[in-house]
Amino acid sequence: MNTLIVILEKYSMGEGVVVSLFSMLIVFLLLLLLSIIITLLKYIPFKNDVASAEKPISAGAENNTVVSSSVADEEERMVAMLVASCLAKDEIDGDVKVVSVERTK
Repeated sequence: MNTLIVILEKYSMGEGVVVSLFSMLIVFLLLLLLSIIITLLKYIPFKNDVASAEKPISAGAENNTVVSSSVADEEERMVAMLVASCLAKDEIDGDVKVVSVERTK
């Protein structure tokens, strides 16, 4: 504790303010530099996959809707499993494992 008092007596309040302002200036300059670098990233050319860009789109648009509904169904199942496990965990002292999920109407 005595060493802390000795260290604090060496520096005045004005010197502490100068050090704080200088430290904040360094932080803001680094943030500005990072912002400039991120802004310049959009000007870097990236390699485009020409083969996939020229590929014709087939008449399989209906399949995409099936896939998206399948993904939504999987998300609903995952949410149902999480909710069921959370509710079961409140009542059971131990590990909980959800075996299956079925939709009821």
